Amino acid sequence: MHNEKPSNEPAVTIRDLYPHLNDEQLKEAEENLDRYLELTLRIYDRIRQDPDAYARFKTLTASAADRYDGGGQRSKN
Repeated sequence: MHNEKPSNEPAVTIRDLYPHLNDEQLKEAEENLDRYLELTLRIYDRIRQDPDAYARFKTLTASAADRYDGGGQRSKN
C-alpha cells in the first residue's frame, strides 16, 4: 500500500484541523489523537495475531464489491 503524500502538498497540522482551539487545547487534542492512534494500532496488532479474528476483520473491512457477488448476494469468500 502506498500512502505517501506528494511532497508539493503541505502537511495538515492539528491547528489546521482545529483553528479555533488555543495552544493548551491543541496540545490536549494532539495527545488524545496520539492515544487513539496507539490504541487502534494495538487492536490491529492483536487481530493480526489471531487468524480467526483477522479473517473476520478482513470480511468486515472489505469493499462492498468484495463482499457481494454481481446478483447482490453475500459472497462465500
